[in-house]
Amino acid sequence: MRLKDLTFFKIFSWFLLWRIFFIAFLSVFFIPKYGATFPYVERVLEITKLPNWVWGFGGFDGVHYLRIAQDGYKAAVYIPAFFPVFPLVIRYFAYLLPKDYSLIDIYVDPAFFYAGIFLSNIFFLMALFLLYKLFIIDFDKKNSKLALLFLLLFPTSFYFGSIYTESLFLLLTVITFYFARRRNFILAGVFASIASATRFAGIFLFPAILFELYLAIRNKEINPRSVNFLFSLIGVLVSPLGLILYMFYLWREFSDPLYFISAQPYFGAQRSSNIILLPQVIYRYIKIFFDIPLFSLQFFNSFLEFVFSLGAITLIFLYFKKIRFSYFIFTLFSIITPTLTGSFSSMPRYVLQSFLIFPVLVRAMGRYRRFFFYNFCYSGNSAFDSFYKGLLGGVELREQESCKLVVVCCLFAPAVVAFTFVLVIKLLL
Repeated sequence: MRLKDLTFFKIFSWFLLWRIFFIAFLSVFFIPKYGATFPYVERVLEITKLPNWVWGFGGFDGVHYLRIAQDGYKAAVYIPAFFPVFPLVIRYFAYLLPKDYSLIDIYVDPAFFYAGIFLSNIFFLMALFLLYKLFIIDFDKKNSKLALLFLLLFPTSFYFGSIYTESLFLLLTVITFYFARRRNFILAGVFASIASATRFAGIFLFPAILFELYLAIRNKEINPRSVNFLFSLIGVLVSPLGLILYMFYLWREFSDPLYFISAQPYFGAQRSSNIILLPQVIYRYIKIFFDIPLFSLQFFNSFLEFVFSLGAITLIFLYFKKIRFSYFIFTLFSIITPTLTGSFSSMPRYVLQSFLIFPVLVRAMGRYRRFFFYNFCYSGNSAFDSFYKGLLGGVELREQESCKLVVVCCLFAPAVVAFTFVLVIKLLL
């Protein structure tokens, strides 16, 4: 790329603004007091001696990834619900940092937190650069840049800067599709395999790149009788290998290859290890809305989960003709599968996996684009503030914190509802 093209400099600038300003300093002013706790916070996060608005990025699932990074899967019962690649990367990177070995028997050494937070942000920055290169295959530069900006301003984008698998999984998914679009199926399969051992949703890259191979054959880009086809097919078949190897490990160590599924109910969120269909989940949430007080924490958590879930599913189906079919396959299965546990819990986070359709949505926004960008910027900052203070975890709160969360949700959820409504109306008209 020519030096006078400032695209990558602009992306880097957006990242810095997002990281330093949007989801760090501003959020401190919304709810200044840390209002709740979650397991192991003293042993994993407070031990870092950092301000809570910094170590809050390691909250909830983050503490489990950090414990796995230090102590492996023997750290706690049911912890194999969390996939291995991300904690392994943290573990190896943390070897480069000094440690206090007197802490390890009781605490998680702060070096693992430093490694995790650094890697999450580096992975996200790399993913933004590569995602732009993927988008411009199908869209013009302006639309591609706006899609990246939309991803940065999305209300739950703060997970990309937290000690969660979001940033690494985003990077692996983007690389997989980029190589698949460039018809390098060997590399696409390798990165898809790593993704399948990072999150369960990585397994859905297999049918997506299989369809890309079919397109390559149909468009005569690959001769089905050539050696190139044989290697390409091997690459596609390799893509689920990461999950298969993890299942083999679980079978050997815990006598249950599906332990990452059967362990889910032990982490709360009312998840089931049995398949529950989407209509049943919708009925359950409607029943919740009628059975619990309107201004309660449970109501607003449930309402956010409900809105995000149905909003994402609605847009995916309404715009599927404008979405590349391999993207549609991956996005649909990634969004629908978590709902089969009988809950929409964590769906505001899982909706980030629909990033491949963002250029289509940005183009559909038209003149409403600026309104949604500003609204999502504000509501996203509010959501992050609630997250790192422990408010969105469904824990018990004092009345003061509950009232503040009600205010946040009242401003947050309408942005998502309005966004879905406008795009649906524009499509129908």
